Order: sequence, then C-alpha cells, then structure tokens
Amino acid sequence: MFDILIIGSGPSGMTSAIYGARSGLTVGIIERGAPGGAMVTTASIENYPGFSKIDGATLSMNMFEQMTNLGVTFIGEEVLSIKKDNDIFTVETNYAKYDSKTVIIATGTMQKKLSVSGEDKFTGRGISWCAICDGSFYKGKDVIVVGGGNSALEEAMYLASICKTVYIIHRRDEFRADSMLVNKAKEFDNIKYILSSTIKEFLGDKKLEKVLITNLKTNEDYLMDIDGVFEFIGQTPNTNWLSELGIVGENGFIKVNSEFETTVKGLFACGDVIDKGVRQIATAVSDGAISALSASHYIK
Repeated sequence: MFDILIIGSGPSGMTSAIYGARSGLTVGIIERGAPGGAMVTTASIENYPGFSKIDGATLSMNMFEQMTNLGVTFIGEEVLSIKKDNDIFTVETNYAKYDSKTVIIATGTMQKKLSVSGEDKFTGRGISWCAICDGSFYKGKDVIVVGGGNSALEEAMYLASICKTVYIIHRRDEFRADSMLVNKAKEFDNIKYILSSTIKEFLGDKKLEKVLITNLKTNEDYLMDIDGVFEFIGQTPNTNWLSELGIVGENGFIKVNSEFETTVKGLFACGDVIDKGVRQIATAVSDGAISALSASHYIK
C-alpha cells in the first residue's frame, strides 16, 4: 500500500512526488505517457526560475531523475477509476489495482481542437498539436499556427527556425500572449500574421493541402495552400473519467480548497487540472508542493 498515489507526472505531479518522498512517505506515480506531461513537448522554456532557457524534455528528465532518486515508484499505466472504501483508496488501471491512503490527481489538460470539417481526417496527416514532435516533417515548408496565447507564439518561433514561412491565424486583433513574446515573434521575418480570422475547413486528398479561412470582420472566405497546421487554442481538462466522484465543476476542472483537497477527504488535486486562473509550470510546481504537504498532514 502507498501513502500517496499520484496520477499524472507533469511538473505538478512530479513535484508532489518529490515532496511526498522527502516527507518520509511511500509514494507511487502513475503515468500513461512520457514523464513531463505537456512540458516534455515544449521546445523552449524561458520563464521557469533558475533557467534563462531550457527545453521541456530536459527539464522533465531533471524532475523525473530527482523524483526516482528519492525512491518514488513510477508506474507506466493508464488509470481507469478511483474508489474509496473505509478510508482506503483503490486506483484501478488498465493492468492492475493499487491501494493508497491518499490520492493526488495531477492529470493536466489536453489541447483543444477547432472541431471543423476535415480536422479528424487530416489529424496526423497535416494537422498537429505538437511542434517539437512534428515540426521536422515541415522543414522548408509553409505551415500555419492557430492561436494567440503564449503556447502559440512560442511554438510559432520554434517552427520559424525550421519552416519556410509560419502564418499565425488568430481570431482576434490582439494576442493574449505576454508582450515580450509578441515582440520577440515580430523579429522573425518569416512569421506572418492573419488576424481576425479562423479556419473554417481543412481540405486535401490523402494529406492536408489547403485550408478555407474566414475573415471574421468581412465574413469573406478564401482558400490558402498550406503544408501543415499546428493548433494551440487552449486546453481541456483530463477529467472525463472522474464523473462518478462528484469533484468536477461545470467547466470540467476539479474544484479544490486552499489545501488542494477535493470534497472527498484524502483526495487531492493540483496543477492545470484544477479550477484556477493561471496555468504555468511555476504555478503547477507550487500546487504540487502544497498538495503533497497537505496529503502528508492528512495521513499523520
């Protein structure tokens, strides 16, 4: 039996594991993918204290090694359900069941989709949600980045170092990204801007060849030849498997108190999956530390 069982190994989950292990507790962490969550596929991180610039994969591995060196058990499985009986939680995965005194949910978010015609057809054949994963396929080619936040601008700059031209399509006139990122992106000659616009349809034969763009001010549609599209329009919480616990709000995010505990005693949540205003690596790490210390206090 574990003292703390963490679901998700992004920066929040791994920080929880580090703090739990340093409190002298037996800690396990379950992850269906690569350690690091969304962070592992981030090309460049420039706002995490202590590092002027570091790639997401390196920061993820640094956290992972620190965590496992403290004796945290890493379980590469997918969680299907959580149940509580007599103050003991049972976490069922696609391979086994694990008992724990407390559970911390740190499953993060996944990228939203545009949900327009042709998107499903060309997913993986011209449409991607990870520039560092798929950017090399478009070396010397023309691509579109959809979005106006920090992720969109960061990935656009990464793609600009590989691709011939990067077009940023944003439905508003102004970007939501930090002004420093916006100014930095403007230094790239091969980044072009298509504002007050959105993609209406993806077109092609066996792979993506064109997009139908709508100008939201004039309502005019026009076709554009393109080799690839990268979508960064926001996140959806990974909570669809938690409906039976009654801890998920109407917006899909988990509601917690100041101790990061849900309405179920002994069940905590942290990071991007909780209902909060700011979602950054720095805030995820803070959430993870507090949730682990709260779980430790609950146990003791």
